[in-house]
Amino acid sequence: MIKKERIDETNIIRGIACLSVVLVHITAGPVTTLEVGSIHSIIFTLLNRGSRFTTPTFIFLSGLTLFYSYEERNFKYGKFLRRRFNATLIPYGIWSIIYFLYFYSQGIYILSLGMFVENILLANMSYHLYFILTITQFYILFGIFLYGYKRFNSHILLSLSLMFNLLFLKYVSMPYSDRFFMTYIFFFSLGCYVAKNLSIIKKLVVKLRYLLLICYISVVIYDSYLFYQYYILNKAVDVFGVLVIWILFGTISIFLLMSIGIGILERYTKITNVLKTISKSSYYVYLSHPLVLNISDKWLLESGVYSITGRAILNAIIVYSVTLGLSIGYTKLKTNIKGRTDMLNKKASI
Repeated sequence: MIKKERIDETNIIRGIACLSVVLVHITAGPVTTLEVGSIHSIIFTLLNRGSRFTTPTFIFLSGLTLFYSYEERNFKYGKFLRRRFNATLIPYGIWSIIYFLYFYSQGIYILSLGMFVENILLANMSYHLYFILTITQFYILFGIFLYGYKRFNSHILLSLSLMFNLLFLKYVSMPYSDRFFMTYIFFFSLGCYVAKNLSIIKKLVVKLRYLLLICYISVVIYDSYLFYQYYILNKAVDVFGVLVIWILFGTISIFLLMSIGIGILERYTKITNVLKTISKSSYYVYLSHPLVLNISDKWLLESGVYSITGRAILNAIIVYSVTLGLSIGYTKLKTNIKGRTDMLNKKASI
């Protein structure tokens, strides 16, 4: 069997996406509270809207890495789900309890078993946990994607997934659609598609990197304009048109990130190592950063830091330092413990 090429750039993309999702949440407050039309408001809006490729990117990466890993391997559905659920749902459950206890201590939640169970099942304990419910659905459906992309024309499957995604966004209105897999099915399918056609697409994104950058900047500016019109000035916009722009933005961002990842991997060893380290701890950064942000912002306000811009900058320093430091430290500790345990088990079996 021919050895498959490595896709180390996925670690770089995941590292960038991890840093970006923290930026999205740090800048969310200033976007809605700064003086409308001020230079600070414009900067924070551009930063916020320009970083909102994170959910499509994480879903794309899951489709890419899963299909690439299992395309030529024996796929055992039960074993696959057990591994994924253990790695994903156990930390999710622990952090859901942590968020419940924190919000209860702040007087936001009450002691209610019904509310607790509902928030767990709907991934509603904290605003960012919806992603865990979404990605779990794709784990359950992965066998279908694997079967389809191994046996049918990948171009047709990608086109169909885009069509179904757009039809869902246009005609279906339902509670919690932000965590339903149909909202993001194109991006997971795109990941499988790229894995199937990896060599060609890698060459293409490198060749078109400057065009992708221009398209990315243009879409960010236009999306920020639409956001400003709708959320700040309360003017009517075409909601479906905004969702189409979101899919376009996510797709352009993914391909741009691929070209950036390839470039960093080839030229910058130190940056590559840093982003790989962040990538390994990205799930824990994702789970923990809103809690640190909430505590940090509350502490800064109580300390008399009332400047919105100043507080955002200080929040960035605190949140990145604490979440990255603790998450990376925990990941390394867990790896060391696992290594020692495996070594002891190996010695015991001799």
